[in-house]
Amino acid sequence: MRQSTPTETGWLAGRHPYVRVGDGPKSLLVISGLSDAMFDGSYGRLDAAMVRYSFRRFLEEYTVYVVSRPRGLPDGTTIGELAEDYARLIETEDRLERPSVLGISMGGMIALELSRREPALVDRLVLGVSGCRVAETSVQTLRRYRWYALEHDWLTLRSELLREMHTGYRRRLYPTLSTTVGRLRPPTPADGRDVVVSIDAVLEYDASDDLAAVEPRTLVIGGDEDPFFPEAILRETHEGLPDAQLAMFTGARHGAFLERKEGFDNWVRQFLAGEPARIPQR
Repeated sequence: MRQSTPTETGWLAGRHPYVRVGDGPKSLLVISGLSDAMFDGSYGRLDAAMVRYSFRRFLEEYTVYVVSRPRGLPDGTTIGELAEDYARLIETEDRLERPSVLGISMGGMIALELSRREPALVDRLVLGVSGCRVAETSVQTLRRYRWYALEHDWLTLRSELLREMHTGYRRRLYPTLSTTVGRLRPPTPADGRDVVVSIDAVLEYDASDDLAAVEPRTLVIGGDEDPFFPEAILRETHEGLPDAQLAMFTGARHGAFLERKEGFDNWVRQFLAGEPARIPQR
């Protein structure tokens, strides 16, 4: 993608840090996962360049908005309350009028709840490595992350999260790099409590009984070996939605959107364009 691709950073509604890239005719709102709480909320030039590169395949059709959550979340903030924040943002920002929404991990939970509560605000919904709840087998892992956050042990938290995301050599290499070379650019949360509050919100959320109320057409896409949203959760979410498609990467974990990026992006683009996303034969 050309370096002249329009890029903008700042704050929406005075509370949401954001990056806008591209100038396509349609809007794609991206809501990130737990990592969103692990930086200071200020998008610099390098951050904007990374967003532009990550979404380069979308920029002919879409203006992409990566919109972060507010900093300083009150204790007890729920996924529903975060969804209401995004609903107000869409209602007040003309440029975000009825976007397609791509939610990654925790961001997928927020996007799902947004689509359940305010379906008229969302065109199409993509749940990337996300679902209606986290697996019971991942609860202890998330509680351990919560302890790291309380101790401000951001390097260990990031390292362990990378281990759960990746497969093969990356699962060995990336955690090591994160705690060695990664010390040069450690996570820098604006408010460490945001990470704790975010984990609590994820652990509390369960929309398995409310999926029938989600009206926007939805793509559920992830990896069958994801420890947080494994195959069973992806299928449960897909089967409970009234108008949904399922795409699953065999042998992929929570980082399927990174390790299988070309396939992930192609599936999402086809779905947003109205083409059916096939379910891989196993």
